[in-house]
Amino acid sequence: MDIRRPKSRTRKYAGDDRDDGPARFAGPAGKALARIQLFEQQRGMDGVAVENGTPLPKLPPVKKGPARRAATAPAGGAGATGDAATPVQRMPYLAAARRKARMAFGGPAAARPPSWVELGPRSIPHGQTYGTGGNNRPPVSGRIAGVAVDPLDRRHIFIASAGGGIWESRDRGRRWVPRTDFLPTLSMGAIVYAPSNPRVIYAGTGEGDTFSRLGVGLLRSMNGGRSWRLLRSPHLAGRGVYDLAVDPTDHRHLLAATWSDLLESSDGGVRWRRRRAVLTWDLSINPNDPAESLAACRDGLFRSGNGGTSWRRVPLPQMPAGTIDRMEVCHAPSNPDVVYVFASVGGTPRLWRRSTRGGAFRRQTLPPGLSTGQAWYDWCAAVDPGDEDRLYLGAIEMYRGERRRSGTWQWSNISARARGDSIHPDQHFVTFEPGNPSVVYVGNDGGLFRSPDRGQRWQALNRGLGITEFEYIAQNPRNLSWILGGTQDNGTLRHRGNLTWNHVADGDGGDCGVNRRRPRTCYHSYYGLGYERSRTGGGRGSWQWIGLPRVDSMFYPPLEVNGTVVVQAGSYVFISEDEGASYHYVAVPQPSPNDMQLASALWILDADSILVGTTRGRIYRIDWDRGVWRTPVLLATPRPNAYVSDIFVDGSNPNWIWATYSTINGGHVFLSTDGGTGWRNRSGNLPNIPINAVVGDPRNARTVYVGGDIGVYRTTNAGRSWSDFSRDLPNAIVGDLLFHEARRVLRAATRSRGVWQVRV
Repeated sequence: MDIRRPKSRTRKYAGDDRDDGPARFAGPAGKALARIQLFEQQRGMDGVAVENGTPLPKLPPVKKGPARRAATAPAGGAGATGDAATPVQRMPYLAAARRKARMAFGGPAAARPPSWVELGPRSIPHGQTYGTGGNNRPPVSGRIAGVAVDPLDRRHIFIASAGGGIWESRDRGRRWVPRTDFLPTLSMGAIVYAPSNPRVIYAGTGEGDTFSRLGVGLLRSMNGGRSWRLLRSPHLAGRGVYDLAVDPTDHRHLLAATWSDLLESSDGGVRWRRRRAVLTWDLSINPNDPAESLAACRDGLFRSGNGGTSWRRVPLPQMPAGTIDRMEVCHAPSNPDVVYVFASVGGTPRLWRRSTRGGAFRRQTLPPGLSTGQAWYDWCAAVDPGDEDRLYLGAIEMYRGERRRSGTWQWSNISARARGDSIHPDQHFVTFEPGNPSVVYVGNDGGLFRSPDRGQRWQALNRGLGITEFEYIAQNPRNLSWILGGTQDNGTLRHRGNLTWNHVADGDGGDCGVNRRRPRTCYHSYYGLGYERSRTGGGRGSWQWIGLPRVDSMFYPPLEVNGTVVVQAGSYVFISEDEGASYHYVAVPQPSPNDMQLASALWILDADSILVGTTRGRIYRIDWDRGVWRTPVLLATPRPNAYVSDIFVDGSNPNWIWATYSTINGGHVFLSTDGGTGWRNRSGNLPNIPINAVVGDPRNARTVYVGGDIGVYRTTNAGRSWSDFSRDLPNAIVGDLLFHEARRVLRAATRSRGVWQVRV
């Protein structure tokens, strides 16, 4: 293969539909899909399929029987009414949480477990947008899937963070408090008040927009959000929720839209019945007549005239050919006879309007420039509660439409402006302040934004929201306050000692590294191969792009730094001995033409030796010999056909190698004491969850920490037994761990609860 060094280039902000990275990440479904695929590959899941640019979960076939026959009824029929849950591959979160709760802290009996402390960010000023006006760098936080404003107190707001749980504000977003940090999962898809009893609030675990398999059930509060109860259900386990809709006259009657089913409950979410066994995105119940419900499903628009028990297809004129990528449906609160349907079909956007109850839908004009590149991921709609002819549509950008008496529409892009306020792209949810429809709330990949005047001006409500999704972090070994971290769609951030982190590079932040000898020389990456270097501590504008060939790689390829040696790898391992000025490359061995493996973890033993872990479970050693980097040598394989998530080598004894695996089931932590010739499974009493990171105590080779999808764990006897080491650490996914040797501090990067540390 001919590998040539590309020219250097300056990296601009690359949102999920406008990227300048490798072409394989810029297809019809964009970077968001590549992130989902990476998450599932790391865990050995079935993955997601792409049909016409739309990801679909691959579900095991349903067993034949009455429930299956009902699920495959003709489109005009009543649909399924069975109680059996569709079998899916479930993440073992409930069992892992129970195991974790039973694990004692590993230390002297009288010792009090150390408590983790949040490092933030609770503020990220100068975020990124596609706007070019005077206020195009608002503060940001992280992805929000749902927003609910208290019908009795407009100052009282809840948000459903995609990976950071439920958060509450009682002062219109000035201050925020997390409410679900220690539930088995912090992945959230929807949150809604019960109209007939606003003290009742429901929230769906598992984010629909990312096809999350992290759902564990329904959360319900009966006291206005002061406390929450988890209602476990096989119908919601291992799934993501898109939407919840509550009967306006009965707070116990609700519908749920998930990436596998349309569900109904008549007892407040304790028990569910599957009404349609098909992916359902959105729900709308007629506020004046709850017998009428509408559902936006994978196979079209469906209507129920009996409160959700049975459903029939609703024809939509001029429906394009192709697969439905996404669909939203909403009644106009001021006149529920009016209904809007907003869809992307085979990449073609469509908008329909119904003007009379039971009447036909008519096609409407759409805003110019509306992108469907990520319709499966960022797509929402809502009608102004006071005006049936004012409609808000969200895709990558947010639009407001005004319908004239003639039936024509005037559209405005209210999220990315050449003048005035702009907000972060990738819109997931839009709603209004009760009693004041001029006040609009929008949740997107950058957090929560509030407009007092229908989108003319925007206020970021992200200060205090600790929901940033970190991928990797790096630190300065001499300066405890300095941390560099890559985040999902909120760039690369730098910590300098408080809860405010500065945005130092745009785009999607990936792996990072620091030259320990000269820590002002640091590195960060985006997605795909290539990285940037700063020689002045990583401030904004200090980065120089170092391009690498566009060969196959993980979405976030591993990056490792040791002195002047910098390594990044995919299907090739690119090794620079002079801080990126030049490089050598070595191909990662491929078992067969149909069995590709990519580098997934790296460790630089010294200037002459590198360890490479792969997506197929193998670990290789590459040595410098007589002026060349030799062909990788395969070490013994701890766990074949699994995903090596991290490698750690003891600094005082290079023969002690730890390797972790994130593939579900099977061993997750392995130790070699002979340089990789043999391995022992050291998973022991750990919960059966993916383990993503490992780091050792430099003072004691037998003391090691691992971070998993729930919790951090410690061993003091080289893995013979493990104890929970997570006191006060939220149950977010721990993706990366660092040990600050000089100050005896352990650090964890989470998704999506920011960065935390504990003194050990």
